[in-house]
Amino acid sequence: MLKPPTSPLRFTQTFHAAAIGHKAAEVTAAPATGRVTGSTSRGVFILVPEQRVIFLSYEPHRGPQTVNLDPPPAQALPVFQGQEVNLAPDEIGLPELNAHILIDRRLTWRPPAPPEPLRPAGELAAALRSLARRVIETRRGAGLVPLLPFILDLPARPTVPISLQPTISAVLLLKQNLLTRPLEASLPQVKELMGLGRGLTPSGDDLITGLLLIFNRIPLRQDIRAQLPAFAQQIIELAYAKTTSLSANLIEAAVQGSADERLLTAADGLLGGALSEAQILASLEAYGSSSGFDAFAGMALLIEALRAAA
Repeated sequence: MLKPPTSPLRFTQTFHAAAIGHKAAEVTAAPATGRVTGSTSRGVFILVPEQRVIFLSYEPHRGPQTVNLDPPPAQALPVFQGQEVNLAPDEIGLPELNAHILIDRRLTWRPPAPPEPLRPAGELAAALRSLARRVIETRRGAGLVPLLPFILDLPARPTVPISLQPTISAVLLLKQNLLTRPLEASLPQVKELMGLGRGLTPSGDDLITGLLLIFNRIPLRQDIRAQLPAFAQQIIELAYAKTTSLSANLIEAAVQGSADERLLTAADGLLGGALSEAQILASLEAYGSSSGFDAFAGMALLIEALRAAA
């Protein structure tokens, strides 16, 4: 992250939004002022009033909060913490850089419909375990990957790192209680996982995102479906109070069955069986250093809980 300039920058460039995520489109529907809160080699994070986040992305991957820049800049935009960003329905402007992103709202991205038909339950369970074994082999120490053998009752469970030992009890209790009691009874475990880990999206938040994404992209029993809106709303409120604004935004999108298209590709590929194991693994790998695999742990937890409750 750059420091504020001592003199006005003379960076001038106009971009177009190749796509704008549906949540980012909501945020920019009326004029507002945001601030830069972070910058990476992949893009710029902007915080808007009421804890809404927009991501100006240099990459092609679309998502609910993402605005994909076209053309992507040759080098990262020279932004700094707290820099003003002006939002409008047809433009996002960084006045101190004299940079503009023009928005065509006809290019609003929304998640595809869930896959149909889904894999039969037995086939899905077998595919989940096979994929989990591949994840464990290739990303053994990443994020929450060491918990996958416990979530799926796989043999030869490894020793859990000390840093994850407080997490495993919450994860296993969540798996045990999630569909055997009213959904709201699992809120203490969700709260314990919320914000657990480091970074803009802690591992515990990514697990919750993956779990909620599957909840909203798979058919459910009528009694579970009836409880889900109130349960999900309580999780959203908890997220905005307890963890990072970015995580809270991603969790809220997952409640709508929406996520970065890499996570959607992995989730739908697993549920519908249209993708190979290698393709699903590649999608998870592409989504952050460990976030994809942490979200996969949440997907696995819910799929396994649904199997046990069937």
